[in-house]
Order: sequence, then C-alpha cells, then structure tokens
Amino acid sequence: MRNFSSCKKCRDKKYLLAFLITLVCSVLCGVILYKPVTTNIYFVNMGYEYVYNVFNFNNTPLFFAHFLGSILSFYLFFLICYLTKFKYLTLIFLYLRGLFFGIYTVILVCVNSLGGILVAIFVFVPATLISFAVCAVISELCKKFDKRFAFILPAVLALLDGIVLMILINVVFRVVIIIV
Repeated sequence: MRNFSSCKKCRDKKYLLAFLITLVCSVLCGVILYKPVTTNIYFVNMGYEYVYNVFNFNNTPLFFAHFLGSILSFYLFFLICYLTKFKYLTLIFLYLRGLFFGIYTVILVCVNSLGGILVAIFVFVPATLISFAVCAVISELCKKFDKRFAFILPAVLALLDGIVLMILINVVFRVVIIIV
C-alpha cells in the first residue's frame, strides 16, 4: 500500500513566531511614537506627497521609492540569511521597517483625513504587508533557491512587489474612487 504522507520539511516555527511578534511590536511602537514624530516636517510632507501622488495616479515616484526600499530590504534579508547562520539578525531590520510602517500609516490616517484613510487602506497597508510577507519568505527559503539565480531573485521579487503596488494604485484604487 502506498504511503500518502507528504515529505514536509520542518520550517523554523520559532523564527516565524519571532517575526510576527517583532512586526506587531514595531507597528505598535510606530503608532505610539506618532505624536513626537509629527514635529518632524519630513514625515508630514511624506504623507501629503504620498496621498497626492496616489490620487493623481502619478506612479513613477511611488514605484521607484517602493522599489528601492524593497530591493534594499530584500537584499539585506537575503544576504544575512544566505551568507550567515544568523537569521534572527534580520529581526532588527524588520523592527525598524515595521516602526516606520506604523508611523507612516498613522500619519496618512490622521493628517490627511478621508483621502489618507482611503490611501492607507487600499494602497499603503496592503503593499507593505505584501512586502513583509516577501521578507519572511526570503529569510525562510533563501537557502533552497537555485544557486545560479539566487542573487537575482531578491531584485525580481522587488520588481514584482513594485508591480503589485502599481496594480493596487491603478486598478483597485481607481475602482474605489469611482465607487466613492
């Protein structure tokens, strides 16, 4: 009789739990740090500019900013996990990225009123959560990639992440604007 059990490789459940805990804690810290950060005009201007670019469907600055941030973090996660055995070191960079995500989300929601809420719900939060998921996949599975294409893969994933952002802006957000 054939054995139908699958050959599941054991994933690092401790790392996944630490990843999720770090992400939640960093986003909460970002929400708490909202008030001291509003004195820095850079964060407030970023919120206004992001909402302006999304509502005007000005894709180029949004795509390049998101693509460069994604490629930097994906390669950082990839190099740490691929070349060293210190996978938990990536949690420091995840914390910083989640902290800024929390701050930017609160600024989009509080400073820019209804437009900021719509942009945060339909564009910024889903795009950033997809980016966090790609970081988790890279840090978990980077040793299993084909060695010939391993160093190109984070750039390809960053490009796909940017394309997902463009789809969120040009398809999903346009439908929401038409409905509202």
